[in-house]
Order: sequence, then C-alpha cells, then structure tokens
Amino acid sequence: MQHSPGGAIMWMTDQLVSIVAGYLSEVDAALACEQAVYGLDAMSEVELHAVVAQAFTAAHLGVAREFPYPASPDPAVRDSARERCDLVLTLPGMPPMVDPVAAARTRLAAPLFATSEPDAEAPDAFWLELKAVAQLAFVEGVPVPNRSYGSLLVGGPAADLAKLARDAGIERGGVLVLLFGAEAEGVRHDLGVMASELVRRDLPISSPSVEVIAIADRAGNAACGISLVPLRVVR
Repeated sequence: MQHSPGGAIMWMTDQLVSIVAGYLSEVDAALACEQAVYGLDAMSEVELHAVVAQAFTAAHLGVAREFPYPASPDPAVRDSARERCDLVLTLPGMPPMVDPVAAARTRLAAPLFATSEPDAEAPDAFWLELKAVAQLAFVEGVPVPNRSYGSLLVGGPAADLAKLARDAGIERGGVLVLLFGAEAEGVRHDLGVMASELVRRDLPISSPSVEVIAIADRAGNAACGISLVPLRVVR
C-alpha cells in the first residue's frame, strides 16, 4: 500500500491477502499447539471478522468494524437501519474514519468555536466485506457436507460486490472470501470458478488476489483459500 506519484492512495490487494494468509497460519498453528478441538473452519463468520481485523491491526493498518456506508449520511435514518461494511481499512498515518452522521451530531452539540480533528476520507479507505464458506460446515458443533456450498460461494460475494458498487462514496474496496476445503488444489479451483461466475454476472471486478494455506485437518477441511475480489470502479 502506497501513494502514487500523483498523490492518490494505492491499495495492493496481493499485500492485503498476504497479511491475512500469514496471520491465519499463525492462528492455526497456535490452535494446534493448544490441541484445540475446533479450528478456524469451525469459527462463525463474525468470529472470523475479528481474526481478520486483528491481522490488519498487527500489520499497523487502521481498522474500523461494522462501519456505516458513506452514501447513507441522512441523520434522520436510524443507526440500526443503515448499511454497514464489515471492515474499513486506513493506511498508517491516516486519521481514523469518522461517521459523517455522528460527526454532524457532534458539531450540532459542540460549542460555537470548538475545533475538530481531521478524519479519513471515504474514497481513500479500503472498504472490505468478508464471506466465509466451507465444504464441510459446522452445524451445532458437528461437521456436515455443506449443501449450500455453491450458492454461498457465489451468491454472498456477488451481493456484497453489488452493494459496494452502488455506493458512490466508495472508490476502493472488495470482498474477502475465506474458503475452507479438503485440499489446496480443489480450493484454488473453486475460487477460480467463483471469479468466473462473478464476471459472468457482469459485476465490476478486477482480477482477484489468491493464496491458499494448509490448516490442521480436524473435520475434513485441510486447506483455507484467501481470495480478495477487488471492486473495479466504473463511475
């Protein structure tokens, strides 16, 4: 991640994927040392949000979780009704993200001559939605074949990409897919099929960055694919 000669911020998706892959390998190794009954593949999607957020924090990136989408700043809209992004990343040295609705409320309540700190601009941040899918999914702690595997692998990322693309305030973003499967070759193949289907659906994406790591096989999932499908802004 860096600034271009013209001053624009450049997010390198392959670097983001490498950060996540390295951290997940460390977490998997730690769970193995603990002889944990369950591994990464048994975690819920929300639990994996926290793990991925920790990965980026450890890499000195700013991370805001469940942050409101920038195109919904109407103070009249209830906070619970606003769309939120799983993770919003900012580069080291950038000010933190500030919700414009919360900022507007603060300004209304602030004294007349109060000053405010600068905040990061939505177009400079990287807006990241996360989806986790497993060939063998855990239902009440028991691993079973995932009958919705195909639809979840494509449908979830497709919906999130469409949501990101609709928001005029987002210029950089994507969907991070964590795919747990039996072996690395199959995981990589299925991620390729997912990308092809997203293109077929005419979603505005660029080429995904992909890494596959080995994980401890506790229930039939021995590999984890990390694919970041970046948004291609066409506005």
